[in-house]
Amino acid sequence: MSKNERTNELLNNNKFIAWVSSDKKSFTAYWENYQSELDADGLIAFEKAITILQKLNMLAIDDEASNKSPEFIQEQYINLLEGFSKIQKGTIKVIQLKSYYKYAAAIVLVFAIAASAFFFTGTQSTFENHLAKVEFNNSDILIQSASEEYYKITDETNQKWLTKNGVFVNIDGEQISFTASDKIDADAYCNFKIVVPNGKNYQLKLIDGTEVELNSNSTFSFNNATTTNERNVTLIGEAFFDVAKDKNRPFKVQSSDMLVEVLGTEFNISNNQDQEYTSTTLVEGSIKVFNPQNESQIIKPGYQAKLFRNQNAIKVDVANVQTITAWTTGRMIFNNENLENLLPKLNKWFNVEFKIEGAAINNFEFTGTLKRDNDLNHFLQMLEYTEGINYTIKNNQVILTK
Repeated sequence: MSKNERTNELLNNNKFIAWVSSDKKSFTAYWENYQSELDADGLIAFEKAITILQKLNMLAIDDEASNKSPEFIQEQYINLLEGFSKIQKGTIKVIQLKSYYKYAAAIVLVFAIAASAFFFTGTQSTFENHLAKVEFNNSDILIQSASEEYYKITDETNQKWLTKNGVFVNIDGEQISFTASDKIDADAYCNFKIVVPNGKNYQLKLIDGTEVELNSNSTFSFNNATTTNERNVTLIGEAFFDVAKDKNRPFKVQSSDMLVEVLGTEFNISNNQDQEYTSTTLVEGSIKVFNPQNESQIIKPGYQAKLFRNQNAIKVDVANVQTITAWTTGRMIFNNENLENLLPKLNKWFNVEFKIEGAAINNFEFTGTLKRDNDLNHFLQMLEYTEGINYTIKNNQVILTK
């Protein structure tokens, strides 16, 4: 019996339902003994069934559910999807609602039928209904929808909806996430693109559970397919990936000339235009790196692979993972780095253009940590007090002189 079948069996067991609904106060001894005899897969199925019932119990459904409005049903259905998407990363979040509702059959039957009719017969919930349409620009966080139109994401954005092909979208100023409902049309997947300007970061949670954090000045293309043989995405810029495991659908990132293939792992990729190479740094797991000639190397945790533009050799070295991934925690770490090499990072970090007057300044070396919370003036004052470097700000340009 599979894990899902074992979970469904528990969700159709009235004694188990009563135990969870009573906050584990009824039939306690029986279920504690039952749990102690489970194997590893059984424990996973057991915990999953508990979590599902707890999420359902949190919904605002009562004996008057049949009288609730379609709007109320929509809100509760979305709450369920949102809660379930947080249960477990690594598998597609598909909820088989009808089999989970047996513990409150009279209430849930009405709810499930109403929800199904309301959401999936003619609903037209799309990006057009929820976000402001704009022209392409390099100052806003943008999402390009399947219709190839751009929509703006601001700090105040806070929207959630079900699309007409059964995908739950939850979007705010920090993250957009996609979750498959039980009515997803697996053959009607959509392509999207996220554009992040200088001075900002943005996070995504893909439909398979993979989490991606995009650094400033990055573009990320992806889709919400659930049945393809591979999970293919494209990156320009820099991103940190925490890939959901799926041995049957490898995850592939195309970044400039480099192709990175994984099954489930954490890694950083960078191909910023100011660099002469594309690099990937492995934090956990295992990845395979390919060059344009389809030659490959397997990378181990703590190592970085570099592929220089228009070259075929993949260079692998030990990496300082903490320094490379510091941007994901809102920091930049310098270790004897000269100012000339540092400026492209500062341009993105503060969304300004630095200009040096006097070649000697290029060779100044810096060691330390810069936090994103510190504003531009704080950094410039640090340069002035510690290195004697003067600065002048004109419009969006910072001029450094000695």
